[in-house]
Amino acid sequence: MIPQGIFLPEGTPEELAANHKVWSADVASLGPWRPCGDDCGENQGWLRARQDSESTIIVTQQCGTTMELAREMVGNGLLGEWGAVVSVVQDGGRGQLRRPWVSMPGNMHASIVLPKPPTAGPWAESLTNLLPLVAGALFANVLESLGASIQLKWPNDILQNGRKVGGMLIEERNGIIILGLGLNLVGCPEDTLMREDCSAPAGTVAIPSFSGGPLTLLETLVSRGENVYAVMLDEIPPTQFIRMIENRLAWMGQTIQVREGNLDPYEAVIVGLSPQGGLVVLRGGEETVLFSGSISPL
Repeated sequence: MIPQGIFLPEGTPEELAANHKVWSADVASLGPWRPCGDDCGENQGWLRARQDSESTIIVTQQCGTTMELAREMVGNGLLGEWGAVVSVVQDGGRGQLRRPWVSMPGNMHASIVLPKPPTAGPWAESLTNLLPLVAGALFANVLESLGASIQLKWPNDILQNGRKVGGMLIEERNGIIILGLGLNLVGCPEDTLMREDCSAPAGTVAIPSFSGGPLTLLETLVSRGENVYAVMLDEIPPTQFIRMIENRLAWMGQTIQVREGNLDPYEAVIVGLSPQGGLVVLRGGEETVLFSGSISPL
């Protein structure tokens, strides 16, 4: 298992810095980069940042998806819980409804290995269903501690000022849970290039109390997020969490358009969340719960 730290398995810090000015700032602030020591085992050829880190973060310049790379590293015994992978560019990313997309250098494209759900306690039966909302709450909490005002669009988008500035995707396979996280730090598609049925226009996130790049931000999100996660599962029961996350929901109490598969879109009002994490909407005077589909404001 790779120890705590920030690692560059291949290439040079200079090559990493050349990708974008925010990567240049991260490389400089974390330098000098030196070869790993004996605690890296067979990976002593990797470079390691000088800064101590409470997390294990692997940096790569390009990959298909950070989710698949993280899963491979878990399988090879290199990454454990809360270990993370970040890439300058990923060319096989999966966006909303699993649509393919190619990432933009300077933005954050990362994946984090999440812990297995607890086997006892109030979260034992709830966490699997609520995990997308829990992940959103974790990162919204950390971003707000850095001065960013964040809302969550059910079930897994990150909004700021009505614009989508990030998104999450959780995949569980063979007991391994990987969270993919994307944040628009330096750029986003123009409004004219967005799909006609997009739920919110894209934007870049403003984080007033943070001046680093994707690598240093990821280290902050992982280390602080792990602490928030531990406190949440220890002190906040699922029913209370649902009430808390409802206060972060975008378009709460507003009329939205709902699209479910091949069905005709319809209008409804968001009224809350179900205990299983479904979106409760009021349609034609009756409440119904959505567990899939897409929503957009009217």
